[in-house]
Amino acid sequence: MDYRQFASDSELKQEFLDRFDDLKGYLPETGAPPGAFESFDAGVSVDDAVSAFDSMQEGTWQPRAGLEAIIERFARPVYMVQRSTFGPPPDDFQDSDQIDKRLQKARAVVEPAIPSVGRIDLRNHPMPWAGTGWMVAPGVVATNRHVAEVFARQQGDGFAYRKNLHGREPRATLDWRHEYEQPDESRFRVNEILWIEPDESFDVALLGIVDEGEEGEAQPAAVDLLSEDELGADVGRWIGVIGYPAQSPYNDLEDQQRIFDGIYDVKRLAPGQITSLTDNGLLEHDATTLGGNSGSAVIDLDSGKVAGIHFGGIEGKENYAVQAPRLAAIVRDHAG
Repeated sequence: MDYRQFASDSELKQEFLDRFDDLKGYLPETGAPPGAFESFDAGVSVDDAVSAFDSMQEGTWQPRAGLEAIIERFARPVYMVQRSTFGPPPDDFQDSDQIDKRLQKARAVVEPAIPSVGRIDLRNHPMPWAGTGWMVAPGVVATNRHVAEVFARQQGDGFAYRKNLHGREPRATLDWRHEYEQPDESRFRVNEILWIEPDESFDVALLGIVDEGEEGEAQPAAVDLLSEDELGADVGRWIGVIGYPAQSPYNDLEDQQRIFDGIYDVKRLAPGQITSLTDNGLLEHDATTLGGNSGSAVIDLDSGKVAGIHFGGIEGKENYAVQAPRLAAIVRDHAG
């Protein structure tokens, strides 16, 4: 995450300092309460935290294992999605009231987008699922190029499924559920690979799905995209990433366990802020994500519209998404 933004958020920073002793818990030898950080450095104090905030704002802070871990868990939690609504993680750690207030305020505009985000499941393929996708237009699902290329490829002027070693074609479906401890499914077959952007372009692909699900249900609604004017250059805008984080060998395993409670591959909502909007059409944000989030919808918490489509990140630095107006142009050109 971008610690400078955390340090400059006066309400969130003050809440962290006020609750510091409760959050840090106790050292293992004294008996740690539920949710405590056992790796928290011995002897660290609230004064150390204040000093850290000063250095964050100056851009000189060197992350300290325990302090960094508790800030990330407190300031960038990952909410659980169940029955198309969201709530805090199922553990005893004290989450930020300030973050929760922001999400509760946004609930009415965010919840309508949740049923329109699904997991891309695979059949006849060594991988059970490939990533996240969401409804960007009627009958059209947006995801990443690197997600689609797990099971599809360019063939002549169009696109086709990749055959496996036995010569069988895989099949992809969108399941709009896969929610924690919820057995419900809503599966829609991918009937067309509409478009995969070239390697030198944005990490975007478009999939066509059938009109009805396996149980006869209607397609979820498409989620509106922020226009160029609406997106503007508003660095610091609060967003929520909706997708399916999967355990990753490329991220610290202890951090993953602490934040995700060992629960992966289910729908989550991760709040954060936009940290940069680049001239080449990318958006950077600091929400907590993992590999399965590829293709996730980055939702603007003010409007409920999509600000971008997440495609990757560098642990401890930033996450990347394609800005919504660039995605909109791809949809206009290739899913008409």
